[in-house]
Amino acid sequence: MFSFGIRYLNGFVVAAEFQDHNKVEWPPHPARVFMALAATHFQTGSDLKEKEALLWLEKLNVDGKPMAPTIVSSECSQRTSTTHYVPVNDKSGPSKTLLQKAPLTRERRPRTFAHAWLNNDIVYMTWSDADPSNSVRTALGNLCQKVARIGHSISFVQMWLASAKEIGEPTWEPKDENPDIRLRIATKGTLKYLEQRFNAEKVNDYCSLQIATFDDSNPKKQRTSKKKLKSDYPIIPAHLRPELSFYQGFVRSNNTTEDNTTGTVFSPYITVLSLKPKESSYCYLDIVSTLNLTQQWRHATMSQSNDLSESVRSLLSGHQTDGTLLKAPHVAFIPHASVGHKHADGHLLGVGLALPENISKEDRQGLMVALGRVHEIRLGPLGVWNITPVIESQPPVNLRSNTWTAYPEGATRWGSVTPIVFDVHPKTKEKSAYLEKVAAMISQACVRIGLPPPIDVIVSGVSSHSGAPSSREFPSVKRKDGSKRQQTHAILIFDKPVIGPIILGAGRYRGYGLCKPINSFNQKGFSR
Repeated sequence: MFSFGIRYLNGFVVAAEFQDHNKVEWPPHPARVFMALAATHFQTGSDLKEKEALLWLEKLNVDGKPMAPTIVSSECSQRTSTTHYVPVNDKSGPSKTLLQKAPLTRERRPRTFAHAWLNNDIVYMTWSDADPSNSVRTALGNLCQKVARIGHSISFVQMWLASAKEIGEPTWEPKDENPDIRLRIATKGTLKYLEQRFNAEKVNDYCSLQIATFDDSNPKKQRTSKKKLKSDYPIIPAHLRPELSFYQGFVRSNNTTEDNTTGTVFSPYITVLSLKPKESSYCYLDIVSTLNLTQQWRHATMSQSNDLSESVRSLLSGHQTDGTLLKAPHVAFIPHASVGHKHADGHLLGVGLALPENISKEDRQGLMVALGRVHEIRLGPLGVWNITPVIESQPPVNLRSNTWTAYPEGATRWGSVTPIVFDVHPKTKEKSAYLEKVAAMISQACVRIGLPPPIDVIVSGVSSHSGAPSSREFPSVKRKDGSKRQQTHAILIFDKPVIGPIILGAGRYRGYGLCKPINSFNQKGFSR
């Protein structure tokens, strides 16, 4: 068995279908992966052992037919293609752009880049019947470590030789009869063709002659180089785009089953309200005012619930009638801020109410009654702010419930927008041990709200979402004795898509520990 593992480091893929540049190529075609390996080989010295390994890979066959791999890949969500004006290669002559007067000019031509977010950023390609020698396996492993991208130059990847334990069941299997999709694969002779298209010999010779023409220390060589450059290269040589066209049919594997996406103890239907100044010297509130805002909103809502049932008042307060803490999940008051896009500045667009999933119809109705009685929040020096239902047919993206919950598809990568407050403070001075304990605590916090443990927790002082302040900028949550709890940002990675809202830590009912899907934000039509 032989397998490649590929992680798309940005959580998205930028690669266009060969026959339709407006459509994303997904899953990645095995031929594209082979081209990435070959390009890396050509650009890093053309090691002979690497060449032998690539020749071995392209010659794999079964009964005289090219051997195609099985593929493990998730679903993707394609973004709307946008047009960019990209400079083309230098050329001589007058510029069509008024501001450019240099003899070498660069025109800009429209280009579209097919772009899609990935539910899972890891792909596996496996040749189950292949048995490479140790030298071939080593050479391919070394080559994988040097691959930086697959597809467009911004489609960054990490590539490695995968073990059988990590791969799992295939999503796609090669089959010519009634295929669901057709993917390009590498066949015998592909490496030679790619080497010709790479055109390394002429490109290197042209560059050497160009350098020689500027060498004033050797006039004779300079004249000879200019003459040869003019005679041999009337057109500047370049690396040529390859066009592989051998297709293999693939079908969805029978082993692929669609499991129900896991959610949290909170309902994915968040009640969202917009936030507008009524009597305030500020145009908007910053997300760092979350704790003050949610506390005052909670107090105002509780003050309007005296005639409601005891269970409704308990869900709002988080306490039972005898004053003890409510062990079951209760209502979480959360912020909705301008984060996660290039113009994000972290100001609050609105607030949301996340209700427990398993509450009675009567309790839900009672909570809505209490919520509807509160029309404004008084925040002391920050003024008085109106909270009103969001009634627009197309509200700002960050005022939409599914932006924060990824409902119904779910997401595998989540990042905190407000800091996660520690349940327990790790008692260690060694940094790596400290981070491990914090990551374990956050993982347990995920389990506490009904999620599976994440496969990775990345602890950081800064948020993964643009516009969200660092954890230090947020006021600390205090214990009853007045001492401050520690807090941090984090990135959570799950092996399967999960549905939010994901609200973690000791401050989860007051707007802290709120997470948002990473790389699933639809930037088209967002409002700040």
